[in-house]
Amino acid sequence: MGEFFQELWLEWPGLVSGLKWTILLSGAMTASGLLGGMLLLFFLTHPARPVRAVANAYVTFFVGTPLLALLFLAYYGLPTVGIDLSPFAAAFLGFTLNVSAYNARYLMSGYKAISAAELSAAAAMGYGRRQTFRLLILPQSFRYAVPGLTSQSINNLKDSSIAFLIQCDGFLSFIQNFTSQNFMFFRGYLLAAAGYLALVVLLTLAARKIQRATRIPGFA
Repeated sequence: MGEFFQELWLEWPGLVSGLKWTILLSGAMTASGLLGGMLLLFFLTHPARPVRAVANAYVTFFVGTPLLALLFLAYYGLPTVGIDLSPFAAAFLGFTLNVSAYNARYLMSGYKAISAAELSAAAAMGYGRRQTFRLLILPQSFRYAVPGLTSQSINNLKDSSIAFLIQCDGFLSFIQNFTSQNFMFFRGYLLAAAGYLALVVLLTLAARKIQRATRIPGFA
């Protein structure tokens, strides 16, 4: 074990860089996925049925499509039509398309928890479609959906590990390269599991604080 950590210490800059890129990708996809989910919510609650149908089709397609297939499509498929993306950009695109769909589902569940009386009151006050969405639907849906959204952010961190399959730098890609040099696979992947677990625990603690701060009384 001492030899393992000695070699790991020599590669310390690479380890730190891998963690940095993992956190950056996870944070970026969480932010973009939240924005995408909010945009989808706008269309999912649109009064026009064709608009809702298109939004529902998007959500159904990207929730039902394997995440790895989206990453391969972004990194290996797009170049065949003249669109070349870096590994990070391809991972960001694939994850964003997927996470947006899941977040839209959480937000839509939150929207369904809004009482009809609140929506009627907004209409009675003369609120337009966009004003109602901005002042009532979005903030209320968000508060109801916080547990699901925070759980998704934790999943984002764990899912980011598969980005190494399209050559995207990250914690797992560092471990993969490190163990391929010294053949200490068991210790290396045990370290990877411990590293992701530590990040997930920290994110879970933060998520619980957010959930407590935004909890709606009487709503589980």
